Amino acid sequence: MEPKARASRALMLAFALAFLFETWIWGSVVAAVRWIGRRIPWNEFKESVRREVNRLPPIVALLLFGVPLLFNEFGSLGCVILMATGHLLAGAVGYVLMKVVGLGLVAAIFDLTREKLMTLPWFVVAYDKFRALHDFASRLVAPYRQLALAHIKDLRDRARAYRIRTGLGRAAGAAKAERGD
Repeated sequence: MEPKARASRALMLAFALAFLFETWIWGSVVAAVRWIGRRIPWNEFKESVRREVNRLPPIVALLLFGVPLLFNEFGSLGCVILMATGHLLAGAVGYVLMKVVGLGLVAAIFDLTREKLMTLPWFVVAYDKFRALHDFASRLVAPYRQLALAHIKDLRDRARAYRIRTGLGRAAGAAKAERGD
């Protein structure tokens, strides 16, 4: 493979990984919010908010979803600018917080406004394109993910074998505790 094609493929892989990381945060936060919602009686609150949103015009649902999304994206850009201008720690911490908290907020709002947003034909098209991009990125990263998981499993197996061989395993620790070592 020629160097230009290799660089292009590496750049595409990097973008795919970044995209999947954001969608992983999104999915994880939505799952966490749902998990918390099952334990705290917020389901009634969420349903009442969803009913109210569904009574509003679609443009209001778009604003409810879009304003925090824009804030999150421009806030992340600001954090990247901080890092680029030498404020690495502040920029990195801000970026991680913007992604986790910001995407969490946007994901929760999307969950509440999805039905109304899907009444906008152009939004349905954009959402379908987003899903297609997500599927493409997943397929692109899948072989690397499988290799990484296999490598992690191999490292765990080696560490486990080493602990057993050197007597650092759980059974060895329990035996030492019984002897009073």
